[in-house]
Amino acid sequence: MKNLLLTLAVLFGLLLIGCQENSITDPIQDTELQKDDSPNVSRGTIVLEGVLNDPYPVMNSFYIINGAIQYEHSYQLTEPIPPQYMITVDLSVSANFTYLCTVCEPQTDNVSVGSISASTFDSFYVSKEGIYLLEKTFPIQGRNDGMVLKCSFLVTTDGIGLNTMWLELVDVNSQNELNKNVGPEPVTVPPVIKNLN
Repeated sequence: MKNLLLTLAVLFGLLLIGCQENSITDPIQDTELQKDDSPNVSRGTIVLEGVLNDPYPVMNSFYIINGAIQYEHSYQLTEPIPPQYMITVDLSVSANFTYLCTVCEPQTDNVSVGSISASTFDSFYVSKEGIYLLEKTFPIQGRNDGMVLKCSFLVTTDGIGLNTMWLELVDVNSQNELNKNVGPEPVTVPPVIKNLN
């Protein structure tokens, strides 16, 4: 009888220990690591590096770009049927340009020929599986020839990515017309927004 009671006590003790929460497999509960950000918002950096063709070519001339785009991408479900998502994209660009001419004499290295420091904000609608082509134009500061950096982005509800970038010469007087959205008409009056919770 004593053996039976002792065995039951040991089994009961093991049952209590086994039913407790296992702290080894629990995630770390550090408030500095957890963020209260909405799952519909993503932030990140798109690196701008590479060699771009000179839009006003002088033999073998190129521009080297070094910089980054900081972005914030968010979306919200809108009410009409079929459901669409209102996406907002906030871009902050910082980049420098150097000139490279492979046949020019004398060749100079790391000569800064302009920079970009600009921010843009766009909002538009897209379906859940849809892709929106967002084309942005960034004037290059320190130049008087109207050279701009053009960037084409692919935007979905999952995020944003740089598709292509190139240099272009535009009329200096028309720079107020830059950054028109490509695709559906831009948002002017947002519809009722439905919370995704």
